[in-house]
Amino acid sequence: MQVSVKKGFTLIELLVVIAIIAILLGILIPALSSAQGSARLIKSQANLKSLAQIQEVYASEYRGSLMVPFKIAGYQRGSGPGQVGWGRAQKVGSNSGIEFAPGSGNSNKWYSEMYAFHWYSIIGGWISQGDYASEIQFSPSDRVLIERVELYEEDPPYPNWSLENGFWDGSYVLSPTCWFAPERYRDDNRGPAPRLNAVLSKARTNKMSDVVYPSQKVIMWERFDWTKKTRTASFVDQNIGGGVPVVLGEERLPPQWNNLEASPSVATADGSVTRADISKIFSSMSDDNPRVSRAFTPTDKWDPAYSALKDYDMHEDGFEIGDPRSGKGKYPAFFWATRDGIRGRDFER
Repeated sequence: MQVSVKKGFTLIELLVVIAIIAILLGILIPALSSAQGSARLIKSQANLKSLAQIQEVYASEYRGSLMVPFKIAGYQRGSGPGQVGWGRAQKVGSNSGIEFAPGSGNSNKWYSEMYAFHWYSIIGGWISQGDYASEIQFSPSDRVLIERVELYEEDPPYPNWSLENGFWDGSYVLSPTCWFAPERYRDDNRGPAPRLNAVLSKARTNKMSDVVYPSQKVIMWERFDWTKKTRTASFVDQNIGGGVPVVLGEERLPPQWNNLEASPSVATADGSVTRADISKIFSSMSDDNPRVSRAFTPTDKWDPAYSALKDYDMHEDGFEIGDPRSGKGKYPAFFWATRDGIRGRDFER
């Protein structure tokens, strides 16, 4: 009598197959992650392109003007107490034109340059009535921001908040040089820029014709470089422009747009979108030619107080804002405080 024997895999064969699968996964997973990252970058750059086109439409509608998220008209004369609140936003379709800050309910906390982060929440309704929720204002990689705005809709930050009458920040920063005179960013004798006074702050509506270097003047940009998962904790401020940076260790956060390691996507005044290598701008700041070093050295550092970010619910987003005791995290205000403002240039192309 013949007995049939069913053969199976030996232990060694199983181990070999498992090892091959593990090797393939080790190859495929990083490739898949890289492909997903590339797709998110392409989407984010497409968003920037759309936002740059919105600027072009705005300019054609308002005699060549750059976007201004303020209702500046009516606050330009005088310098007395009547000028308090010049920076309050005009929401399109709003009866009063005065809205309030998340959490605080105090409109006096909404000042000047910080509109750079939540400009779309004001402009969006002008583009298409009521269309404040468009995804073009959010990078697909900016999960912390997307989740915050979703939370706002579920649990409003203050009574009566809605997309129609509230404010929130977006993934793409609009340069404050769009609504300040170039004189605010000159070399010397700039004087104070009080946030309660439009005249002394040199607020004004700039025009596209004021841009001298259209392909080198950044109008808007990504607030972080999301193509990187970690960043080197920032070097001590006094070494900027000379000396060797002091490395303080790695953090599991994407670098802020003006971090030495960042290459954020930017939209320039000519409507094009590219990635700006911040390390090259740092190098230009130290150029032997004083005209070059001057041109690429912003007039200010970007170091808002933690309390200021908290007023805008941005204090847990991972910004590098500077430690006054050590200088850690204090970077030049690239694109934000460009030398000569809207007439200056931000990087070489």
